[in-house]
Amino acid sequence: MDLQDRRRGALARALARKLGEQAPLEIGGAGESSDAEWSVLDDPQAFESSIEKALSQSGRIVEERTEAPGLLAALLALPVSERETAVVLEPRYQSYTLASYTLERCSKAVFHDPALARELARLARAIVLQTDPWSCGGSAALADLEVYALAMEANALRLAGELRQSLTLFLEARDLQERGGADPDLAARTDLLEASLRRDLRQFPAALSLLSRAESMFSALRDGEQTARTLINRANLFLETHDLDRAVATLKRALPFAQDPWLALCVRHNLISALAGCGHAREAAELYEQSRSFYLQSSDPATASRRIWMEGLIARELGEDLDTARIKLAEAAESLARHGYSFEAALAGLDLVAVYAKQGDSAEVLRVALRLLNLFQMHDVHPEALAALRMVQEAAEREAVNLAVVSRAADMVRANQVRDDLTA
Repeated sequence: MDLQDRRRGALARALARKLGEQAPLEIGGAGESSDAEWSVLDDPQAFESSIEKALSQSGRIVEERTEAPGLLAALLALPVSERETAVVLEPRYQSYTLASYTLERCSKAVFHDPALARELARLARAIVLQTDPWSCGGSAALADLEVYALAMEANALRLAGELRQSLTLFLEARDLQERGGADPDLAARTDLLEASLRRDLRQFPAALSLLSRAESMFSALRDGEQTARTLINRANLFLETHDLDRAVATLKRALPFAQDPWLALCVRHNLISALAGCGHAREAAELYEQSRSFYLQSSDPATASRRIWMEGLIARELGEDLDTARIKLAEAAESLARHGYSFEAALAGLDLVAVYAKQGDSAEVLRVALRLLNLFQMHDVHPEALAALRMVQEAAEREAVNLAVVSRAADMVRANQVRDDLTA
């Protein structure tokens, strides 16, 4: 199936998505191949008929969408061991729309509860396997959704640190993908998820290739939000390889695509941090002032802590008010640790330590590192974050601490970081 066919298919499915948030388009009958399903779109008259058919299904699609939250809640109320059996036995649970909605819930749960996200992805796949191809555009549509369910489960495993199992599932998804190919959006989302795993495996060329393919497809589909997410992930890869200039350039490209306020904040927050880190403190300060309203729109502790962190980081890099830098960085590290953001707490703490390391004050580095270690142990911060601080502590005890040591400790944290929100 060439790109033109994919684009036509995407347009037809987009009509149904607008009606039911990723509900599929019914254009084929049971047992038809994907080629048969999409060959009608080569004929403009048949394509128009397909669009009319999609619109004619709007009532059923909206009804299924309305019922999906209640049906998923009913499934989740069952014991885990009984959920897949219920899907097999009860037709009400056998719909593309319910599987798609379950994966939407999975995408929201994955960063705060990878175990729940994995269960939701497995449940979505079970629903797909019981759904009649006649009801949802054919076997290719179901294969695409099953691939995406596998990719979501693999991503949950990645975030839980199970990289080998995650890779196994992605390989299974790629084998299954040969039976699909009708939905370029889901294919691009799968590429985006696998790119994060390849980055975590330090397979940077493979990650960049997947991100380039995803960006090209999201651009063809005119999906600004997913384009922005792809660019954020590309920038994260450059941050891990210490290519700050390319990270900054990539995040600047993402800015016009990020229309959603929360997504815009994510891009701006990452860009402010990267600008400060590569010696452009004035530009970082200007962007922070332009972005302050985005931070203030959210009252959650994580966003408030990140705002304070950026204020402290900018103050440190400007070098004009180190007392403010120390106070704000300490406050941010403590708040992030208190609310369970282990790796960001460690990075904010290392930014604080760097204030003293830059001045060659090993005694103060040791004092601050010990205080942060005690704080992090109290809040059960991730062992890798503790190990990074202990490395700094030991260097300070030998009076051998410097910015290079702090930078290596930060690299250790980033290499193991289970990133929150869109920074994954």
